[in-house]
Amino acid sequence: MTQAYRRLKADLHVHSGDDPYDGISYSSEMLIAAASQLNFQVLAIACHRKLVHNERLAAYARNRGIVLVPAVELLVEGKHVVVLNPDEAQAQATTYAELRELGRRDAAFLAPHPYFPDKTCLGKRLVEHADLFDAVEYCGLYTWGLNFNRRAVRVAKRFGLPLAGTSDTHTLPYNDSTFSWLEVAEVSVEGVVDAVRAGRVEVDTRPRTLAQFARMSYYVARETVRMWAGLRE
Repeated sequence: MTQAYRRLKADLHVHSGDDPYDGISYSSEMLIAAASQLNFQVLAIACHRKLVHNERLAAYARNRGIVLVPAVELLVEGKHVVVLNPDEAQAQATTYAELRELGRRDAAFLAPHPYFPDKTCLGKRLVEHADLFDAVEYCGLYTWGLNFNRRAVRVAKRFGLPLAGTSDTHTLPYNDSTFSWLEVAEVSVEGVVDAVRAGRVEVDTRPRTLAQFARMSYYVARETVRMWAGLRE
């Protein structure tokens, strides 16, 4: 018998004011509400080195038709790695050796914005540790004529990894210029993880407008200055 799947609109990498490192003015609840207005059905709030998921937030999302996936953006040997549905040990990992030893368990691993011009982006580490990842992120921070995702597309194809479209949202208003369609057997956290690990994920994307790109670029520049000034890690 052919497996029946549901097609869900998903954003698997966003940030909120619960992030301990980024200066973000809106709450997780505000972000969830904004996502529901754009008919998202899956959302993963992946704050830096902090798992913000809890039953209260999950219920808040569920009441708005959204599966809230536990997630975290780790700093692994100085590079960002997004983990969906991590357990306690995975959520605290800081080396590739730790992640490899722990294994996937009930989680899925994304390579976020690997070739964007920031020292925390994976770069060559993606190729070196391609076996650790279930998908490569196609990040929504791009506009006409400027798109750092192109190399990520080539590397994903080389290793047979699916692309997952995300917004990596840090500012409002929230928009759906880049997201993923997931084919899930079960509308649940486990169903989402299974879809990503099985490659049942499809990117839906369009370039951000110049105004949207400028707003996000200003935010990135501001956070970079804060980091240089020692106001954040």
